[in-house]
Order: sequence, then structure tokens, then C-alpha cells
Amino acid sequence: MMHMTFYWGKDVTILFDFWRVKTWTWYAVSLLVVFVFSALHEWLASQRSALSAKVEKGAESLVGGSEEDGEHRTPLISHAYPGKKSTSKKVMEAFLFGINVGLGYMLMLAAMSFNGGVFLAIVVGLAVGNFLFRSEGSPSDSACGAM
Repeated sequence: MMHMTFYWGKDVTILFDFWRVKTWTWYAVSLLVVFVFSALHEWLASQRSALSAKVEKGAESLVGGSEEDGEHRTPLISHAYPGKKSTSKKVMEAFLFGINVGLGYMLMLAAMSFNGGVFLAIVVGLAVGNFLFRSEGSPSDSACGAM
């Protein structure tokens, strides 16, 4: 029977038929796995942001100088244009985005098990992951843009 309202208990199916939990031990293990995947989701998002910032910083350093020091240096020969990403960087960003979005949707589907413990493990995992990986110097996303 599929629940359509939140419930508490150890009897839950998470994502797949083979991930049926019947004992308290496996329920605790499953909550830990869901927690880790939630934190991993935030880590991947931080890696995507770091990669994007690195590419943008590289484009700024290509032109050289900054508006603050009043000095701008332009290289004599440049094969890259400021703000333009190489194909390999685009592929890496797309790959990380795909993994991050897929993991985000899997977490959403796990939350749709309507088990209170699973839901709390996801929320706490995302919060801990955000605290550990995204709280310093990275822009904060809304919950809808977290993927």
C-alpha cells in the first residue's frame, strides 16, 4: 500500500521495490544513506559553483588587471574570449549538472515515500551539506534552484 500522507514507522519502500525496509536496523541504515546522498547533492552543487567561478575568474585574468587598480592589460594574442567557456569546461559543467539534477529528483522521489524519517533525513542532510560545502563565499540558492 502506498501512503499518501506522512506517517512514521520503519516499514517503508524507498525508491525501488528491492529497497524495502522492515527492521529498525535497516531503517537506520537507510536513513543514513539518504542523509549522505542529500549532503552529496549539496557538495555537487558547490563543485558546480566552484567550477563556474573558476572559469569566470580565468576569463577575468585573461584580460588582466581590475577596475579597482585602474590597470587593464590585454594579451597580444588570445585564442579565448573573456566569458567564453571551452568545450571541455562546458561538458564538465553539463555532466555535473546532470548528476546533480538526477540526484535531486531521486531525493524528491524518496521524500514522496511520505515517511517522516526519510523526509527529515533529506532535509537535515541538505542543511548539513549546505553548511559544510556552500555556506562560505558561495551564493545561496532558493530551495527551487538548489539543483
